[in-house]
Amino acid sequence: MIQAPPSGSSTATRPDEARAQLAAADCRLVMAGATLAQLVTLGPCQLLDDETLVRTRALVTDLAAQLADADAALIAPVRDMLAASPTILTHCHALAIEWRLGAVMAARRGLDPVLPPLLRRRLDGRAFGDDAAALATALLAAQTRVGEALRRMRLPFDELPGDLQHMAVAIADGARADHGHGDALPARVSGGTHPDRGRLALLRRVLAGLGADSGAGLNLDQAGVPLFLSALALASGAQRDAVVLATAEDDPIRLALLLRAGGLSRDHAAEHLLAIRPDADPALVDQALTAAPTQAGPDGGAQ
Repeated sequence: MIQAPPSGSSTATRPDEARAQLAAADCRLVMAGATLAQLVTLGPCQLLDDETLVRTRALVTDLAAQLADADAALIAPVRDMLAASPTILTHCHALAIEWRLGAVMAARRGLDPVLPPLLRRRLDGRAFGDDAAALATALLAAQTRVGEALRRMRLPFDELPGDLQHMAVAIADGARADHGHGDALPARVSGGTHPDRGRLALLRRVLAGLGADSGAGLNLDQAGVPLFLSALALASGAQRDAVVLATAEDDPIRLALLLRAGGLSRDHAAEHLLAIRPDADPALVDQALTAAPTQAGPDGGAQ
């Protein structure tokens, strides 16, 4: 027979703890209802498929664990505050989609997500010079490191863009203060990181130094997924995360618009649209010319 614990037992929940637990449960119930309503309205959506949701949540949680310095009591509140930041959440979402797109392109077109032909050529110092080869080597290492981290659903803090690093540190400081932690953040995340050495910065530096190879950045089969996405963002004037999300929108009109805005010819744009979205109507590249000039930013607003 199961007996209730005696009054005063250490396993008994105090009234204030019970009220806090119930309040948290109420909050989760309200959030679940709102989320369910949105998902029912959206229906099946490539932007929010099960794998992408799992990966996005895992990336945000991994960032929270780094910022909380593995303090189990802080990980959940820091994660929730990071997820409440549209910019940080969108960046993690875009990384999850980029990883998926790289895997799809590798299977569908044989594109190496780490060492595409463009990068392989630049590793040949005899053709492009030692500086270009050194930069290509650094990018190769970064692509390998970040690709393996994303495969494991991890995101090294110093791979965040600089503005997001500062934002994440401020969020973590707030969470630590709210929970009575006066100790400083770990040195590896509180300062001294080098966002200019991360993968995204290296992609920009390689693109800036292409020279005679400049057209290859907007050639998916030559540049590979990461370089192509960065090149399209630079050429179209859109944020990189917005470009990544456009590759997964159910209606690929925005992707068609970005391809034309990036300077691709009609045939070249149609070819790339079908490479990324075989289900798309290639005539979208013509419709894109008459579309509104504003593009939705990562947070859903116009930019």
